[in-house]
Amino acid sequence: MWESRNAVQYLDDNVQLHDSHCAVNKGVHSQFDMGSTDLPLDTRCMLTCRHSVLCKSLVDKEEWLKLLRLERKANPRSLQAQHHSLWSIFSAPPSERLPTFVGH
Repeated sequence: MWESRNAVQYLDDNVQLHDSHCAVNKGVHSQFDMGSTDLPLDTRCMLTCRHSVLCKSLVDKEEWLKLLRLERKANPRSLQAQHHSLWSIFSAPPSERLPTFVGH
């Protein structure tokens, strides 16, 4: 009986751990996709190698992600860059806009 309960608990823990890894990895990918041009020079080195960040432990990746998000939040140029890119997308004539796909 105890073996069965322990096996189920271990399985639940693995699923939660897997979900945590997936969420953090998604956050890491999104930070790399945003680029580093809007970050202070001393922080840009955090975005040099995606693979090296993804190979870190879950705790290390969470800390890396937290620090990078704080840097983006503290740096007003980040928000200005996002606004500028959105403005350039939506203010462009329809012939110059990137195609949008609807559906699956």
